[in-house]
Amino acid sequence: MIALSMEERKALPKLGNKTIPFVEKVIEYADTEPQFIPPYLDLAELKRDYAAVNTLNLFHRPLNEIISNISDTLMEEGSDSYRNSLKYYESVKTVAKNDVPNAKTIYEDLKKRFENQGKRVEPTTKKDE
Repeated sequence: MIALSMEERKALPKLGNKTIPFVEKVIEYADTEPQFIPPYLDLAELKRDYAAVNTLNLFHRPLNEIISNISDTLMEEGSDSYRNSLKYYESVKTVAKNDVPNAKTIYEDLKKRFENQGKRVEPTTKKDE
């Protein structure tokens, strides 16, 4: 396994759906018409590389789906956690205004999260004319 930088990834030619048949045909032609193989091309290496692509794709596609689902679940659970935390925060904020014991201390601590964000401006909607 290797790790590529973004620059390296951008610089590499890509093997996509249109290119796969091309590579497969080159391998077939090179097997049947080896006289056209240039001396600087290692056909065995080409075959190994392409076999590795096929093997890795067996894992890559299902793993990408799993990773995508994990990312979606993380986003949803994180959003739920934050929404529910905001409910607690709003409750503490409300009771802190009424000098309920401990509420002001909790509120002062939690409100730090929202400092320097400015006031929220509610979007205005134009009424249908």
